[in-house]
Amino acid sequence: MALKKKIRDLIIGEEKHIESWGEYKQVMLSGQFALLGIVLCTLYLLIDIFSGIYVSTPILFCTIFFLSLSIFIHRQGDHCLANYFLLPTINIAVYLFASSESPHNGTFIFFVVNSVAAFAVFNYKQRLMSILFTVFTYLLFALAYFVDFSLLPKRIYTEEVMLFNLILNFTVALPAVTMCVYLLISLNHYNAIQLVQSNEMLTKTNKELDRFVYSTSHDLRAPLTSIMGLLNIAERTQSPQEVKHYMSMMKDRIHSLDNFIKDITDYSRNNRLDITREKVNLHDLVTEIWEGLKYAPEAERINFHVEIPEGTIVESDKNRLRIIIGNLLSNAIRYHDLRKEERYIRLRHQMNGRVFYLKVEDNGQGIAPEYQGKIYEMFYRGNEKSKGSGLGLYIVKETLMKLSGSIHLESSPGIGSTFTVKLPKRLV
Repeated sequence: MALKKKIRDLIIGEEKHIESWGEYKQVMLSGQFALLGIVLCTLYLLIDIFSGIYVSTPILFCTIFFLSLSIFIHRQGDHCLANYFLLPTINIAVYLFASSESPHNGTFIFFVVNSVAAFAVFNYKQRLMSILFTVFTYLLFALAYFVDFSLLPKRIYTEEVMLFNLILNFTVALPAVTMCVYLLISLNHYNAIQLVQSNEMLTKTNKELDRFVYSTSHDLRAPLTSIMGLLNIAERTQSPQEVKHYMSMMKDRIHSLDNFIKDITDYSRNNRLDITREKVNLHDLVTEIWEGLKYAPEAERINFHVEIPEGTIVESDKNRLRIIIGNLLSNAIRYHDLRKEERYIRLRHQMNGRVFYLKVEDNGQGIAPEYQGKIYEMFYRGNEKSKGSGLGLYIVKETLMKLSGSIHLESSPGIGSTFTVKLPKRLV
């Protein structure tokens, strides 16, 4: 893993990222070809110097320079331009050596490698460049094989040296072609998986949309219908006390409607917006969320304990963390146990390697075992008296999926509940 990371950092650069998995693999393959070419040219350079042959030294140095330039351009982020330096360089280098040697030396096999590489390092939109480079490779092959012309002096090797060169060239060419073919197979497999996942997501979305339209129309109309009824009653009454009572009931319906619209907004944002990475102070975020919730009527006499040290920092999506923590705290407030004198909500955290845990613990009503598997379903309510939208925990689970996290519940009726959220300490 350490060597793999060093090669990645050498080709792309430290702290640099490529969003597309397919593009990342193609850039890495292109960079690895450049590194392989540099190593091979260096090896031939040492062999020639050891043998007292210096005529090919300038070509080998030029090849190493342009391959190194290709890697440098990759590090600057212009990956297409890097390939424009890579492919002509290796093609011309192979031509110069193939035209000055016997075909039995094995150099010609690199024309096949170059042709396959042209299709491996470019994406589908750049397929015309792949075809042009393949044609260019074939023309160089024909020129080297059929035309008795060479810029380098003809080099004659003994059968033993020729056999050694053949084995060496084949040993280098075979894994190079294998890498190209493996990448193409991997990209095809990855795209097939993405298609399956997209189809599954589309099916899931269609089912959720049906439920969403049905439940939303009901949950939006119910408070409005209730408010209209209360207005009609209030208009016919002469008692200020009764009017005040009806106004309080209307305010409660409006508050319920506002919470429902907020849940819909959170659901939409989680599905639509990209993940943003930023450093988040967990203690400050939790305190901020509680400040917005503690003045709700249901939050009276609930003691809130934050057991997260100040200065605890994680790298995550702050808005999505706010949605997760906010919904869990809202649920703990909404389903507290009025029969208990001492009511509390306790929020703790634990760091463990590359992940961190958030635990939201309360001594509220608790959840019966038969309902615990359903609470994350869209619009699920434990009972008809529930004031929630039925979206809160569904949104929490969907949001955690976006952040590569998970949630676990431990609950006993009449005792309380503990929701444990697991998240990466740093998003990748």
